[in-house]
Amino acid sequence: MAVPPDKPAVEVSQPGASDVAGWMTRYGPALRRHFQKRGADQDTDDLIQEVFLRLQTSADQADIDNVERYLFRTANNVLANHLRHGRIHRLSFDASGEERDWADDISPERVVMGRQAVAQLIVGLRTMGPRAREAFLFHRFEEMTYPAIALQMGISLSGVEKLIIRALEHLGAAVETTSDA
Repeated sequence: MAVPPDKPAVEVSQPGASDVAGWMTRYGPALRRHFQKRGADQDTDDLIQEVFLRLQTSADQADIDNVERYLFRTANNVLANHLRHGRIHRLSFDASGEERDWADDISPERVVMGRQAVAQLIVGLRTMGPRAREAFLFHRFEEMTYPAIALQMGISLSGVEKLIIRALEHLGAAVETTSDA
């Protein structure tokens, strides 16, 4: 009986039979490059450790079909969390570099003012012309580019620009008139 040619092996983890030490040796350098390419030079070791910690907890509970794919998907999630946390941490410092407790700035009066502003924007959206509203919602909430909006609505790029400007002017006027009252 002929032996089939060697195929590239896809590692599969069995419940309770994880080889995290072997995976660290095999995939550690690739994960290091992965994180460094994405600008996480200073925290690379911590990120790699977090990936393997997650891998160990998952591998002990269930089998993993493809260890490499799981590792890099986990690495992307770990990096996203790290970047999000870093952004939040940077925002917690004021311009002078002193750490602030931003929760102190949120007074009941400020909460009411925020709610009123949102209500004004909703009224502005409801009273806006349908084409301007459609273009504005595509751009701001669907995150579509102007060319994509033009294609979707069957209008020119210039037409999209004019609709967005009209929508912004309308919302600005709606907020101003209600705040003056």
